[in-house]
Amino acid sequence: MKLKTKLFSAALAAGLVFGAASVSNATNGYYMIGTGAKSLGMAGAVVANPQDASTILQNPAGIAWLANTTFDIGGAAFVPTRKFDGHDSDSNLYIVPSAGFAANPLGCNCDTPHFVYGIGMYGTSGMGVDWSGNDLSGAALTKIWSNMAMMEMSVGGAYRFNGKLSLGFAPVFVYQAMGLEYNFNMGDKGIYRASLDTANAYGAGFDIGAIYKLNDMVQFGLTYKSKRYMQDLEWNTTPDGMMMQANKVKMKMDMPRQIALGVNIRPIKPLRIEADVRWINYHDVMNDVSVSGMGNMYPDGTWGPIKNWPFHWDDQWVFSIGAEYDLSKAFTLRAGFNYGKNPIDNKDLLSNIVSPAIVEKHLTLGASYKFSKNLEMSFAYIHAFENTVSTPVPAPYNAFYGNNVEIKMYQDTAAFQVTYNF
Repeated sequence: MKLKTKLFSAALAAGLVFGAASVSNATNGYYMIGTGAKSLGMAGAVVANPQDASTILQNPAGIAWLANTTFDIGGAAFVPTRKFDGHDSDSNLYIVPSAGFAANPLGCNCDTPHFVYGIGMYGTSGMGVDWSGNDLSGAALTKIWSNMAMMEMSVGGAYRFNGKLSLGFAPVFVYQAMGLEYNFNMGDKGIYRASLDTANAYGAGFDIGAIYKLNDMVQFGLTYKSKRYMQDLEWNTTPDGMMMQANKVKMKMDMPRQIALGVNIRPIKPLRIEADVRWINYHDVMNDVSVSGMGNMYPDGTWGPIKNWPFHWDDQWVFSIGAEYDLSKAFTLRAGFNYGKNPIDNKDLLSNIVSPAIVEKHLTLGASYKFSKNLEMSFAYIHAFENTVSTPVPAPYNAFYGNNVEIKMYQDTAAFQVTYNF
């Protein structure tokens, strides 16, 4: 099969998988800790240790270290268990797609200078909740629903200069979707429903990266992911003097820039250990999110328009460590641990009910089995340990949300992936 035909077939299959799925919630803030079963099994610690074609989204320089022209396709069943004042969220299962292709003209992980190009499509991040019930908050709130999905397509390449160094660059195209709904029981006035159906936006950014092999034991990786500049999300609405203040609501949610550094050590031939540190600049894009056409209650009990949604997220530092061990030429085991401090302060929890990205610690396990030199299957399991955040609610907002808001969350994810080497 010609290389162009391979690329077209892989991209078409990836697009079908990518377009058929949606994402909600995530782990490090609103980002999945990895892309694909192999990187998830390593707890996302893959900046210096390319695993598969998905490395184009983690560090584009990594595809120059793949030994073959490679096609990966898979997905993850993501189960975030959330509680709002003891009430379970009604939707807890989401499917996260992953697919990628990397074309290596030499068909080897060799020192000869060469260029490798690739494409990756991944459900990378999102957030959402679905809580309802007449006794939801002990006050007027009876329902809160949100769904935000963000998916990225990365198309780029990497140049392998020699046995030591590769550099990579990849433009990134982003799809974003978001919907919100609040319901309040207003007594004699009935149920007040403020709803924004799902709207779409598109955006772009870029990734650059480098991998440097010091020797057969130590390898470094560095990547910079630019800010993703997004279009406005737009909704047509009917003004009601409360949450809806105009005929059109707009919200702009750019995605944050990131910098990640990784070091991979191979103390013995079958064992590889990697440690990564990642900085996610959430404060730049999730501090005060630009909004028009929406309103909120002022402390004196009156309603008026707002210019920003005060999420007030902090920047996040993420630390991850992963290890993989080749039990045989066919069978590889993986394990890892990932930690990122919750970017939401307790005092800002009320503004983040729709986006409670509060989990911090993740334990991962994974495995791969090669059925032949061409076909490989990988699996991973990820558990994010429960975290609880609560805050008192001041007057007059306690009439709507109760005197105290508490949110708990833990997450489980099962991922699979099929890799075909041409």
